[in-house]
This record gives sequence, C-alpha cells and structure tokens, in this order.
Amino acid sequence: MTSETIAFANSDGEGTVSATRAPAPQDIATAKTLIVTESSRLCAAAAGHEARAIVLTGSMSRGEATLKRDGASWRVLGDATFLVIFDGPVRLRVVALEREIERSLLARGITCKIVVVTSTTANLRNMTPHIYAYELRERGVVVWGDKEALRLIPRFTASEIPGEDGWWLLCNRMIEQLQSAAEADSFDDDCMAVRYRIAKLYLAMAACYLLAIGQYAPSYRDRAARLQKLAASDDAPPAPIPLERLSRFVSQCTELKLQGETVGAPNQFPQWRDAVLDAEVLWRWTLGRILGLNPSFSRTDLLAAVAARQPIFARTKGWVRAAYVRPSAFCRYWLRWARLACSMSPRYLVYDVASELFFSTPTPDAITPRELAAMATRLPLPPTEADQELSWRAVAKLVAHNFHVLLSSSRS
Repeated sequence: MTSETIAFANSDGEGTVSATRAPAPQDIATAKTLIVTESSRLCAAAAGHEARAIVLTGSMSRGEATLKRDGASWRVLGDATFLVIFDGPVRLRVVALEREIERSLLARGITCKIVVVTSTTANLRNMTPHIYAYELRERGVVVWGDKEALRLIPRFTASEIPGEDGWWLLCNRMIEQLQSAAEADSFDDDCMAVRYRIAKLYLAMAACYLLAIGQYAPSYRDRAARLQKLAASDDAPPAPIPLERLSRFVSQCTELKLQGETVGAPNQFPQWRDAVLDAEVLWRWTLGRILGLNPSFSRTDLLAAVAARQPIFARTKGWVRAAYVRPSAFCRYWLRWARLACSMSPRYLVYDVASELFFSTPTPDAITPRELAAMATRLPLPPTEADQELSWRAVAKLVAHNFHVLLSSSRS
C-alpha cells in the first residue's frame, strides 16, 4: 500500500479526525463497538480494494478486553488488535494507520492502543500448530470482508501446539512488562499500573503451564477454571509452583484483567517480586521439560540448549528477515551480525538478554554498568551511541525495541 493511499484515506472527509472532541460513549458495550467499527473502517479505507478481510483478534475478540472510566472518557487496559488479510503481498503503512485510528478514537473519548498486523491468504493456509494460529481460528472475528477467511487456517487441536510456544509467550510477556516497568514512574505494588503488569504476567504463566501439560484453553476465564479444577484434583499433574497458589493468583489476576477489580483483600494480591520469582521458576521448568534437562541448570545453559534445537533454516530465516526489515542496520552491523548468527537467531538473543534483565527487576541496581553494557552487545540492534552510558531502564527499552522491530510480527 502506497503512502498516497494512506494520505487519500486521511484526507477523505470520513477519515479526518475532528479537532473537537465528541462526547464519550455512555457505556462499555458502546465504547467497544465504536473501537471495532472505527478501526475496521479506517483499516478498510487504508487498504482499499486489495484487502480480503479484516479480523479482530486478541482479548477484545474473546470478549475479555478491559475498559475503565478515565474522567469523562474511556481507557482500554491493553490494546485492540486487527489483522488485515490480503490475497498477495501488499505494503501497508501500518504505523501511520495505527496512529490514525488512535487519534480518531481519542477524539471520540476513547484512549486505546491499536495494533494492526498484516497477512496473506497463503500465510493462513500454511500456518502450523501454534498459539496464535489456534486462537485466531477459534476466537478471531471477521469484522469486514470475507466472513470465511479464517477457515483457510488448517484445523488442529490445542494438544498439537508445541510446548515451546508457551515458553515463547511467557518470554514475550516478560518483554512487554520490561518495557512497561522501564517507562513507569513507580514500582509500588499498590499502584494499579503495577498490579496490571502483575496480572498480565500471571495470565501468561497460566497459558505457559497449561500448554506444557496439554491442558491449554484459549480464554482467560477457561484457563482460570481449568487451574481451579487441577488444584482441587486428587491426581494433579506436576507443577513448578504449588497449584493451589498458582490457581488463586491466576483467578485474582483474571478478575483484575476482566473487571478492573481485585478479589479479596488488597494485601492478598500477588506482589511484583512474587510474579518475577514465579516467572523464573516456570521459565526454567518449562525449558527443562522441553529439553529433558534439569531446570536448575544455569539460564545461560538452558537458553543455549533451546536455541541449539532451532533448525539452521529457521535461524537463517530470522537473520534474513532482520536484514530485510532493517537494511541500514545490516549494512552497518553485518560483521557483528555474522558473529552473533553463529550462536543464535535474533529471537533467542533477545530472549536471552530479556530474561537476564527481567529476573533482576526486583533489584535492578544490583546489575553493574559493565554487565549492562555486555547485555547490550548481545542484542542484534545495539544502542545508537556506542559510548552511551547504559542504565537498567535504557537496556530494558533497547530489548523492547529489538523485539518490536525484529520479532513481534515473525515466528522465525
């Protein structure tokens, strides 16, 4: 999609955001409907006649998005994700489109982060069992275009999803929380923003654990209910975290995610330190289960072992894609990338640094500047200034930058 198409869509009378803020919707249902209709309208305007379908995915498609009153307006805790499907490769100016939708919603009294992802029908037909494909096929909602588009995805069961996919999900959520923590003004456990980060992390832990034991469910509610049933069972499966405790925390976090409220007394809600420690235990246990290794091995050894499992084609594909999306970085760092490529793909390099940094969040000051500099050198996209003095926050933001640029829309 060309920039002219985007400009046309933005200059159209329908697409122009009014400088005057419209009255905010009166209730949550109306606000959610407005998010979907306005987002799909602007996506369709930007894509023109080349799009086959526009699909709502993620928590909003499952009816699990959280909206809170923010004065006279509404704020979405999380994001709204839309998949634009084309029959062939098309360049869509995604970032510009996301900002256009966000501005339009803001003018209507809704603050919502918008994520737009593109795919082709060939990509859908070639999808293999993994969490995203499963949830897209089972819970995605076509909001514009071909209502049968998602049937192009091959049908498979949750039990066919590889356990490593849950570990990837946990790592992705850790990076998301790293970025939030780096941008936050407070680490206070009583702060609602921190509690929301804790909730998102425990919900990812629930998905990771259930997938590892073959009990995965595609919604927050179903996962919480499944954990409750397992915790009450006389024949409970092995778990790295006591199931009664994990189930209680996940139920509390599910309530916070869906209702914006906590269950029980505030001091019973899991603390940030609890969440980080539990995430590391599960991170290790899942890798040990996948690899057949003792989870007490060092994180470096576990990460190196799982990276070594990746086929050479997949590793090469990851670096080729990195060069495609960042050609200037490839020209500048090609020798450095060649050296890094001998050990891991971009994904596992980012996961390596992200894990080391994330598990230090209860005591970020314990990491020395030299250690932070060493972490930065292991990332495909280094700091823009070679002599930049690095802080914990700076490296956390650098990890997030590497993830969003190189990994977020890829499975290599």
